[in-house]
Amino acid sequence: MGPSPASSSSQEPGIVLDQLDQLEESILQGLRLPLTGMLLVDEDEVIEALSRLRESFPPTFQQAQALIDQQQGYLKKIRDQGASIVQQAKDKREHLIQQSVQKGENRAKQVVAEAAAQRDTMLDKARQAVAQQEQALQKKIEQTEQQFAARRSQLEQEYVARKEEQNQQLEQRRLQALQELERINQEKARRKELAQREVEDMRQDMRTLCQKAHAHCEELIRQATVTRQEADHYARQVLDDLNNKLRDLQQVVCAIRQEQGRAAVHAQDRPTATPRQRIAPPQETAATTQLRTREDRRSA
Repeated sequence: MGPSPASSSSQEPGIVLDQLDQLEESILQGLRLPLTGMLLVDEDEVIEALSRLRESFPPTFQQAQALIDQQQGYLKKIRDQGASIVQQAKDKREHLIQQSVQKGENRAKQVVAEAAAQRDTMLDKARQAVAQQEQALQKKIEQTEQQFAARRSQLEQEYVARKEEQNQQLEQRRLQALQELERINQEKARRKELAQREVEDMRQDMRTLCQKAHAHCEELIRQATVTRQEADHYARQVLDDLNNKLRDLQQVVCAIRQEQGRAAVHAQDRPTATPRQRIAPPQETAATTQLRTREDRRSA
């Protein structure tokens, strides 16, 4: 035999609540879209949970339908029995017709009353179970909606707080970036000014160096000119001295030749000298004396 309706009705709400808890957990695990009241859930998981919830409803509904069908069967069976009894009563109408009809009617009334009472009892229990389950389900849905609303409000507050915090951080970063950019621009301007100063100093140094180099070149040119003039003067002087010496040498050579010619003439006129006289050194001529005097004067 299966479990009684009372025990089944006492166990089924717990099963329904478990199925509702699983459905709530599946919904809470969904992904909520920011700034909207929409929630992304797993369709297959929710449908499966609803199917299990539908299957977990108490069997009192089916039992009530079965009782109704059973009542119809009883009624049909009773009608058949009544017809049979009537047929039997007709067959035995001589002595049992009144008694059989009365017993059949009483039995039919009793059976109908019992069936109606049992039906009413089961329907009342089913209605009560359904009402209890509907109330529990409605409370659970309300609690879930409240939790959803509270969670949504919390998420919206967290989103607003995070957005404000991110905006503050972005503003701070923007200000820092502007300050860093200003510092970079100042450093750039300072370095540019410093570079311009260095370039100007380098230009001034280059101009000064060019002027010094130009002056030095002019000085070198002047010194070279003076040196060249002195060299030309010295060369002309040396050439003049050489020319004078050559003229003096020519005069000396001519004087010597004249003296030699005269000596040869005198030697031919005089008798032959002795060897001792031949070895005697010749006397200085006037040209030789004059040449030596010029050389002494030039060296002085």
